[in-house]
Amino acid sequence: MPTPRSYQASIEQLHQEVEALAEEMRRPAPATFRVTFLPFSIGAAFALTLFAVVAFVARHV
Repeated sequence: MPTPRSYQASIEQLHQEVEALAEEMRRPAPATFRVTFLPFSIGAAFALTLFAVVAFVARHV
């Protein structure tokens, strides 16, 4: 049967692991930035391309 000291050590280790997990969960995942930035980038590229095509067509008509 484990001694009270080993219980205390187990509890302290558990607290450290929970704190480490909580710290890890606070940080945003790298994919979060990509998920936010990618649609914006695609939309901006589409808008610039459309603007360039309209300007090119307007100039040559």
